[in-house]
Amino acid sequence: MGGQRKTRGGRVTPKGGTSLGRLTADEKAGLDGIFSKILRSARDDLTDDLDPLGVEMWASQMWSICQRAELIGMDATAVFAGGFIDYAARSATPQALAVLRALAAVVPEPYGAKARRGAEALSQSGLNEPAWADELGVVNPTEAWLSFDPVDDDGVAVMVTFSRPGGDHTVGVYVDHNLGALAKDAFAVPAGVDEMIQRLGQREDEDPPEYRQISLPEAAARWRDAFERTDLTVEPPTTEDLDGLRALVLARLARMPAGSATSVPPEANEAERAQLLSEFLDSKETVGLFGEENESAEVVEHLSMSVMAFSFDCVRGTPLRFSPVMVEIFCLDWAPRKIAADREAFTVLPDVLAAWIRFAGRRRGIPEEAISESVEAAYDYAPEMIDLASDPANWGPAKTIALAIEKRGIDVTDKTALDRFMDEINGKGGIDWLTESASPF
Repeated sequence: MGGQRKTRGGRVTPKGGTSLGRLTADEKAGLDGIFSKILRSARDDLTDDLDPLGVEMWASQMWSICQRAELIGMDATAVFAGGFIDYAARSATPQALAVLRALAAVVPEPYGAKARRGAEALSQSGLNEPAWADELGVVNPTEAWLSFDPVDDDGVAVMVTFSRPGGDHTVGVYVDHNLGALAKDAFAVPAGVDEMIQRLGQREDEDPPEYRQISLPEAAARWRDAFERTDLTVEPPTTEDLDGLRALVLARLARMPAGSATSVPPEANEAERAQLLSEFLDSKETVGLFGEENESAEVVEHLSMSVMAFSFDCVRGTPLRFSPVMVEIFCLDWAPRKIAADREAFTVLPDVLAAWIRFAGRRRGIPEEAISESVEAAYDYAPEMIDLASDPANWGPAKTIALAIEKRGIDVTDKTALDRFMDEINGKGGIDWLTESASPF
């Protein structure tokens, strides 16, 4: 999983400029109206009795709103974020100073520096500073912990405690292993990790996770890697909390020591995969999968390789894991899109998947109950998986082309025939034409 990959760029106007020159007078007036409303609401939101973490969370949410805006032909961040900072600096009011101090604590450069300059100018003009101004951004990371499920391992929460004069707070990022280890969720609470773990341990509505302490450099590396994966994903399925807290998390990340996530298991090489596949096909879990004909054995081997490829290449976490959630993703998304096999082969896939889950679970030594839950999920999703796999509209490009080549009887070693086939596809409309002309199983 993990979605399609992209490079997230986006032009940033030099020195925090606003790119307002191309806006009409009416558009500028409309923006000023929006900025005015934000400043008025800040009078109630950024009060002197608000704790510094709450102030920084407000600023992070505001930055998130600016980031989500879109403008054709202009840098939306420069227009909205840069424009708002300029407007606040011109307003010269106590709430404008509060807003600029809050933004300066968390937003990235060049906008952080721009907000700091505006705040300093207002402060020197005689406006009173907010009560919390001196504590913003003054934090020190003290410890990091990992929250995890040792059996399913669908993801981990990487939590870091930060101290400052007013007390400790914890910032956490949930890294989703089923989505390629991208950052999916985040939280910030005004308590240290020890207090948080104690509170969570008192809950009785769900099975508690396990915890272990990790180094601050490892926590930083895990955060950094997770956000990089999120940024390389087209329309990542992140939560509103992560979107709103992203600026705060990255500001905290900048205060943490550099390091590497040395606990990430190395990927299995080709020789190791071949050995594992051989052991699986010879295992007691595959008894009954093979028919008398060689064709049946080829189908089982092909499906087994596909299950193993998904386990190693499309998800992260503990090697050989297979949770109910992971089974759902495999059955209802990945397998129908990726596995080039006919309907008859897909009727065998639930048995192959169940055998692999039992095989992997035995090797990992996890509880039988957990193995049974994933096996049950495999059979629960089987009918829908088979139906999805039978519809060409659900096939990915590689699967569509592979099945078309097989249907036409093209020799995959015949480069001339393959080139002619690809020329035909391109000449008739590309993969869309091939999908429309494909026959369902």
